[in-house]
This record gives sequence, C-alpha cells and structure tokens, in this order.
Amino acid sequence: MGDQDFPLERSWYIGNTIFAILYGVELCMFFLSSYYLWIGSKQDKSRYIYIAYSGTLLVLITIAMACNLWFGQEMWIEHRDVDGGPVAFFGANIAAWYNTFGTAADVTANVLGDGLMLYRCYVFWGGTSLWTVAFPALLFLASTSMGIVTTIQSGVPGGDFFHGVTVNFTVPWLVLTITFNILTTSMITFRLLAVSRNMRNVLSKERADVYIGVIAILIESALPFSLLGIAYLITYIRQDPESLAFADIWGCFVSLSPQAIILRVAMGSAWSRKTVTEFGSTTRGTAVVFGSGSQSTALQTFRKGSLVGSGNSSTPAVTLNSKKSANFENFENFEGV
Repeated sequence: MGDQDFPLERSWYIGNTIFAILYGVELCMFFLSSYYLWIGSKQDKSRYIYIAYSGTLLVLITIAMACNLWFGQEMWIEHRDVDGGPVAFFGANIAAWYNTFGTAADVTANVLGDGLMLYRCYVFWGGTSLWTVAFPALLFLASTSMGIVTTIQSGVPGGDFFHGVTVNFTVPWLVLTITFNILTTSMITFRLLAVSRNMRNVLSKERADVYIGVIAILIESALPFSLLGIAYLITYIRQDPESLAFADIWGCFVSLSPQAIILRVAMGSAWSRKTVTEFGSTTRGTAVVFGSGSQSTALQTFRKGSLVGSGNSSTPAVTLNSKKSANFENFENFEGV
C-alpha cells in the first residue's frame, strides 16, 4: 500500500482542504461586509441588495462545499471497499444527485459573480460608451447558457462533469466563462492604470493606494480568479488529476472574488461611476479625498486649492464632518457596487 500512488484521491483531498480554508475566509468577509453595510446610512435601501447578494453567494458556496464533503465521505468511508476502490466509486457516482446539486450551486454562484464583473466593467467603461461592454455582455450570456447545459449534462444518467457523455459541454463553458473573466479583468486593470496618474496628482500616496494600490487592482479586477481559471482550464483539457484540486479552489473563488469587492464597497473604498468619471477625464480644479478621523470615509469633491497639500505644503486643511458612519461610503454619491 505504501508504494501505491493515488493522484486523483490526493488531488481531491487537497482541493477540499483548501476549499474549507477559503470558505472560512469567505465567512469572515461576509460578516464584515454585512456589518459595515448594516451600520451605514439608514436612508439608502440599496445596502439590503448588497447584503442579500453576499448572503446568496455564501449559501451557494456552502452547498457546494457540503456536497463535496458528502461525496468524499461516501467515497473514502462509506464505500471504500467497493471493487476498484474509491477511484472506481468516484467514476461511477460522479452524476449522483448531491454531486449535481453542488455543481448547480457553483455554476449559479459563477453566474452571479460574472454578473457583478460585467457591472463593474460598466462602472469603469460605461461613461465612455456602452459599446465597450457589448462584447463582454455577449460572452456573459453565452457562458451562462453553456453553464446551464453543462449542469444538466452532469446530472443525466451516466453523465460526467469532467468528461461529458457524447459531447463534453464543460470545455466550451469553461472557455467562455474564463475568457469573459480574462477580458473584464484586463479592461478593468487597464482603466485603473489609465486613471492612476490623475489620482496620484491630487492625493497622497497613502490615500491613492486605497484605490490604485496592488491590493485594490487585484480585488477590483478579480485577477486571482482569472489566473486560477486559466490553470484549471489547462489541467482540465490535459485531463490531469490536479484539475480536481483546481476545480475546488477555482469554485471557491467564484464566490470569494465578488465578496471581496462587496467588502470594499462596505468599507467605502470601492470605485464608483462618479469616481471613475472624475479621474477618467480630468482632475484639473477638483479632487476627491477621504474623510478624516473617525467621522467618515465618504468621497467628497472639493476645490483643489482647499485640499491638504502633501509634503511641506501650507495649503489649509479641510475637515470633513459627515454624519455618515465610519467605514461606509456615502451612497448618495455612490452609484455602483
């Protein structure tokens, strides 16, 4: 037994373990974002939409993880002595109802995450022309349709999410949804880099990094999700056992990436259409700053001459006395997720 190699089982086990760790991160981010949204402006009802969206993602990813763990228990504990061992059980029961249920939950979470990425792309580019998001929108519709077909295929008798029946619809679905995420990630990253110079001209480095720092770009563009999708697609097409681990990790980031964006919204540090418009065109004569102290983190527009200067500037300071809660952006001026 000690000389045997079990690449499929090892990959599945590692994937489930990392999934469980990332699920804990997702859980913490959900409660943090819900807390910040809840203590925010009572007048703006859109915060309930963000909480409901985050809660839906959490429920879906919980279902996906529970189904994975259930399948693992059936494979390694309940039926470990079947002919051919756990690997044979895995192949024979890949279309079990609980496995299909988990697949449906993950695909649904992916559709919601892609929808958010499409909206974020509109936030960054909609001010220039709606045609700039037309192609991503078509990709989104195509990947959503193919995701539904893939889920149905994986649940039919003899179905297999990883190999298909006669025609494997999983590959085109993965290609479409990953291409969509690569495209939107590239568009958002390019837009962020394009406006970064304008922002650095009017904000201190510490303030600007909140919007255009490395962490901000990674989260706003969902870059880790796109990179993991590429790795998953490559290993899936090659039919490597490691594709199982990447499937679990990528499946968790389906929920984790949009949840990170929601958390930035709740903390008042996410980009909005207003912010993009101001910095995407010109900042001459105006600037956007954060609230000081513990009063607010809302973005406000002031004359450039009234802002606190950097370095040894003697420009008088402006004190923000917003009545909004700390850690929450002013939603009267916030028009996007």
